[in-house]
Amino acid sequence: MEQGGTVQVRFQPRIGHLLAAASENTVSVFDVENDRLTYSLKGHTTEVHSICWDTNGDYLASVSQESVRVWSLASGECIHELSGNNYHSCVFHPTYSTLMVIGGYQSLELWNMTENKCMTIAAHDCVISALSQSPLTGMVASASHDKSVKIWK
Repeated sequence: MEQGGTVQVRFQPRIGHLLAAASENTVSVFDVENDRLTYSLKGHTTEVHSICWDTNGDYLASVSQESVRVWSLASGECIHELSGNNYHSCVFHPTYSTLMVIGGYQSLELWNMTENKCMTIAAHDCVISALSQSPLTGMVASASHDKSVKIWK
């Protein structure tokens, strides 16, 4: 296997032959069946904190403190970008494919990528370090450095 992951690694859902690995300000996408680097996704100016796949494995999101980028795996290009401050984690919404949930410092951002509109929700008392979603229940879970986990419907 290639070198390239120090922060987070995520297998592509459904198809599963791609592996995304974040290191510094780059996300590398590896074809694990053919043992080759497929994409080196660059554009963040600071370290990538989190990466996540959409449910179908067609899109990959990467989060750094200053921005969220959504990449198309068909082209390797950034197709959506949200600039902001203090982003730490991300997950695609389990039932709304154009909605992304982004964890920041004390709040969640709900980002409608097609309309490029955001809604901020007060969520925790500290950094939201991890997010997870369940396609079966439609729920999102958030974990924070405030030592709490919350479930969102």
